[in-house]
Amino acid sequence: MTFISDKSSAILKYAFFLLLFSYANTITAQKLTTIKGRVFDAKTKQPLPFVDVTLKGTYIGVSTDLDGQYLIQTRNPSDTIECSFLSYKTISQRIKQEEKQTIDFYMEEEGYQLESVTILAKKGKYRKKNNPAVDLMRKVIANRDKNKIESKDFYQYDKHEKLELDLNNITEEFKQKKAFRNFEFLWEYLDTSTVNGRVYLPVYLREILAKVYYKKDGNEKKEVREAIKMTTFDEALDEQSITSIIDLLYQDIDLYDNNVNLLDNDFLSPMAPWALNYYRFYILDTTYVNNKEAIHLAFIPRNKAFIGFTGDVYISNDGRYSLLKAVLGITKDISMNFVRDIKVVQEYDEVDSVYILTRDDITLDIALSKGGIGMYASRSNTTKNHKFTPPDDPSVFNYTEEITTLDGAYEQADFYWANNRLNPLDEKQEGIYNMIDTLRTVPAYKKFIWFTRVITTGYIPAGPIDIGQISTMYTFNPTEGTRFRLGLESAFRRGRKYQAKTYLAYGLRDKKLKYSGSFLWSFNDDFIENPRHYIKGLYRHDVVFPGLKLEFIEEANLLTSFRRGDANQMLLLDSWNLDYVNESGVGFFKIGLEHRKRQPYGTMVFEAFRNDQPNQSVPDVTTSEISFAGEFSPNTAFIQGREIRTPIKSEHPRFQLSYRAGFKAAGGDFSYHNISLQMKKQVPMSVLGRGDIQIEVGRVFGKGLPFVLLYIPKSNQAYSFQPTSFNTMNFIEFVTDKYARVNYQHYFDGYIFNRIPLIKKLKLKEVIGFKVIHGGLDDANDPRINPDLIQFNRDADGNYLTSTFDGKTPFVEYSVGMYNIFRFIRLDLVKRVTYLDRPNIENLFNVKGLGLRGRIKVEF
Repeated sequence: MTFISDKSSAILKYAFFLLLFSYANTITAQKLTTIKGRVFDAKTKQPLPFVDVTLKGTYIGVSTDLDGQYLIQTRNPSDTIECSFLSYKTISQRIKQEEKQTIDFYMEEEGYQLESVTILAKKGKYRKKNNPAVDLMRKVIANRDKNKIESKDFYQYDKHEKLELDLNNITEEFKQKKAFRNFEFLWEYLDTSTVNGRVYLPVYLREILAKVYYKKDGNEKKEVREAIKMTTFDEALDEQSITSIIDLLYQDIDLYDNNVNLLDNDFLSPMAPWALNYYRFYILDTTYVNNKEAIHLAFIPRNKAFIGFTGDVYISNDGRYSLLKAVLGITKDISMNFVRDIKVVQEYDEVDSVYILTRDDITLDIALSKGGIGMYASRSNTTKNHKFTPPDDPSVFNYTEEITTLDGAYEQADFYWANNRLNPLDEKQEGIYNMIDTLRTVPAYKKFIWFTRVITTGYIPAGPIDIGQISTMYTFNPTEGTRFRLGLESAFRRGRKYQAKTYLAYGLRDKKLKYSGSFLWSFNDDFIENPRHYIKGLYRHDVVFPGLKLEFIEEANLLTSFRRGDANQMLLLDSWNLDYVNESGVGFFKIGLEHRKRQPYGTMVFEAFRNDQPNQSVPDVTTSEISFAGEFSPNTAFIQGREIRTPIKSEHPRFQLSYRAGFKAAGGDFSYHNISLQMKKQVPMSVLGRGDIQIEVGRVFGKGLPFVLLYIPKSNQAYSFQPTSFNTMNFIEFVTDKYARVNYQHYFDGYIFNRIPLIKKLKLKEVIGFKVIHGGLDDANDPRINPDLIQFNRDADGNYLTSTFDGKTPFVEYSVGMYNIFRFIRLDLVKRVTYLDRPNIENLFNVKGLGLRGRIKVEF
């Protein structure tokens, strides 16, 4: 929805685009064959973990957990279930199809036992001390730097990545639905999973051909993408944005790193130094992987809700303790949303005395509900032509970004792909491109696209125009009363260099008409193309709340209409803007011209000492400005929205510099300089979650400036939580001409709640934060000292509604909250710490400065 501002909402939007198709009608799934039970040692009656339980004649199977429990659900025909385990006799039993049944197994030993195998640990009896599996993993961890491919001075290789999305759990009843009457051709592409027997339909394919380069000096790794090919559902979806989202969800998995990022979650690697505190390891067997002797270990999280893997690793038995193979999955209780299963398979081969990754497959099973239609997302990487010499062209290391897409990569011809693929497409994959082209011609599918656009963007497509946003059509505030707004813009579609927008708004209480119009001209062939390069003109006649600056959403929308306290100090703006914007893969550059007239509105007054008389009305504050702004965001991917680009996860800092100069020309009445510098960074902390930090400093240079031209901190009087605003500060409560601001939010990802037995089943997650700002006013800009300046507004009792910070006291607030409530709600208790003597301070539970805020937050 348009009011979801988290980057995860943009990510899930594309998954929703696919899943919504399968939920177009309510379906009833055909009956599953469900078998559950436990596996025990026949003699000791102790549960056996890691036993392979499979359906005979298929690839469908699971391993028992530490309690010996298993669960298999399938539609694949099989009449026998089988248990096999090292040193035990394989046993089987008949099953009944399309029924739920419980089958327990008691396995007998075969009369021999490997001395190195330690698997019969009871729950709660696991010990790290004198545990051969733990001792082995300590050696693996101690040698991991020597065994990584990065131990070489240089390496390079060719890479072919294939990513496929498939709708799964498709039944005969689903195929017979009325809504799919014109989609019969789709069923020609159905296939059956060898993993769990679910019928699936391939619906999306993306391929990348790239060259990867690395040099140890500087620890630089560059991926140069020479060709990218993907299916396209809708011309309004930007290819680069889709690529950025997929890159975020499917980052390269390197188990030699401490953390593995998958679906925007940081999984602790089983080879991290502190993994021994979070995983239980068991030696199962000695075996061979690619003709190399290996020790087979199984591992499982100590806490099943923990964001981590379960599975098997195979370690070389040659004294080098290298990783030869990994098969990873997740527990059914993991604290994640919409994910039914994850499977990762990696294999390593020895080349030039180092083991390199040669097989890299990931499969996700994603669904909105546990038993309904879902989506497989599978990615495979094929690598060839490994070299350990410097590249022929050393300039590849001059690229600023870790991933660079060459010009023309999206336009490579079919014959190029036919000649350069490292891994040919199979028959089903070949058909996906043709299937999607046919699908886009079906009228029913076009209706589905229309509905999806409305849901995911908040705009209503109506031929050559789009109407919206829906969330801004009806709002309210104390000054305007009920406000209606109608927005129109040229249709958001490809193949056009321009975009025109306008809106009309009217308040029933103030009975005033507001309006705006803009025109954008793109220097690219397509104004949607990411990154953008354009020039834009805008005129606006509307009212605003000073200090209300929201990220990613319109300031006047229905959700932010619900406000606390008095929110009626407003400004009426008449502004002309002309902006030149040039975005790139590492940020943006912007030059702007603006002429703005500000008039007091609502209860706001402009009064000053004039003509030897106090409290004389000042009609307006008018400025003319030139501005420069830039951002440097190396190795940060962006999702292109209708208005702005949304940055998605990056561990690198982002820097923003802004400069505005007011001049006494073209109707401007004031001369000043306004400069600010901001840094934003995400800080991954492995099992402790992640932190988001923002630091900003700024200065306004000028004398005799009205307070509306000074820095007004971003504040929020709505009941929705705003991560970048002060949620307990009132609009235009503080002004300053010099300031420093710090904002920190820490997301624990369930680290605390997952340790509470009943609470952890709810998959709740914790978040804390604090925000601090301090600053002051030069005497020349302080209305309390200079009566000829526009004075700070006061309430009926004479208390200042607007002022500045005291000399040594910063404004401080903190928040404690939880999110993932019903999978999409975040609630925070916010507490104001300082300046509690100001008017209009919130009071909750008889605690001054305490409030409750909510927010929509969706994530995996």
